[in-house]
Amino acid sequence: MSDLFNKITSLPVLNEAWQRVLNNHGCRGADGVTISRFSVSLKGNLQDLMRSIREQTYHPYPLLRFPVPKRNKQGSRFLSVPTVRDRVAQAAVFLTTREIFEAEFETVSHAYREGRGVKTAIYEIKEWRDKGYRFAVDADISAYFDNVPHDLLIGQLKKLITEPALLRLFTKWIQAEVYDGQRIWTLEKGIPQGSVVSPVLANLYLDQLDELLLSMGKKIVRFADDFLVLSKTESEAEENIELTDLILDDLKIDLNPLKTKIVSFDLGFKFLGAIFVRDGIFLPMPEPKEKVPSNVHLPPPLSLRRYLELKNLG
Repeated sequence: MSDLFNKITSLPVLNEAWQRVLNNHGCRGADGVTISRFSVSLKGNLQDLMRSIREQTYHPYPLLRFPVPKRNKQGSRFLSVPTVRDRVAQAAVFLTTREIFEAEFETVSHAYREGRGVKTAIYEIKEWRDKGYRFAVDADISAYFDNVPHDLLIGQLKKLITEPALLRLFTKWIQAEVYDGQRIWTLEKGIPQGSVVSPVLANLYLDQLDELLLSMGKKIVRFADDFLVLSKTESEAEENIELTDLILDDLKIDLNPLKTKIVSFDLGFKFLGAIFVRDGIFLPMPEPKEKVPSNVHLPPPLSLRRYLELKNLG
C-alpha cells in the first residue's frame, strides 16, 4: 500500500474528514443515518471505514437524490447526496489529494479553491478591464454538472492519480448509483452535485479549457462553469465564442446558445453577482452558505432489502 493510501486511511485524517462533514451540517443519506446518529458510534464507524478502504472492500451506498428550490425560487435543482459514511471517505481523499489537484489547476480558476473565490475572480476581471480589455464572452455551459462524460473525466484523473486503489475510489464515486425513492440507477455521465469530491472533479475537467485558451494567449476568468473570455475588440470576442465552442465540443459539452453572449464594460454587465461598468464595479452582497432547507421532502431511507428489490427490478 502506498504512503498516500496509508495517509488517507489513517485515523487522524479520517477524524479531520469527519470534522469537516460535521461542520457542514448536511442531511442524512440514502441509508437514513444522520450526522448525530453516526457520531454516537464514531470511533467504531471510523475504524470500520478505515478497514474497508484498506482491504478494498469499500463500496459506496447509492446517492440520495431530491429536488431543492433554487435561490431565485424559479424552479428546482437536484442534489445527489452521499451517506455520512461516504462523505467522510470522500473528505479524507480530498484532504490527502488536494495538493495534487492544486498543482494542476491554473490561476484563472477561482471556485472551490482555498484562498480564492468570487472576490479574487472579480479583481482579476477588473485588472483586465483596466488594461484595455473592453469586451468579453459571457459563457454558459448547458447543464455542465449533468453532462460531463465519465470516460474523459476518468482519463484526466489517470494523469494525476497513479495509485490504482485510489483511482478505483474516485471511479466508484463518479459512476455512482442513485436512489430517488422510486428506483435505483447508475450514473452514465455527469458529476453529482452534493458529493464532497464533485467540486475538485468539476475544476479538473474544465482545466483543459483553461490550459488551451491560455496557450493561445486568451484572457479567461473562470468560476466553476461560469467564465468570461476577455478581449479588446468585439470582433475578437466573436472569434472567442467560436474557439470556446470548438474546445468544449472536444470535451463533449456544449455552450448554451441562448445564454452565451458578448458583453462590454461600456454597456455594463452582471457576472458572479457583481455589476461591471466602464469605470466601476458594484459588488454583490455576501450570500449565506446554502443549506438544504428544513422543509425539503427527502425520499424514505433505503434498506438493504429494498435496495436488492429495486436492483432486481432494474
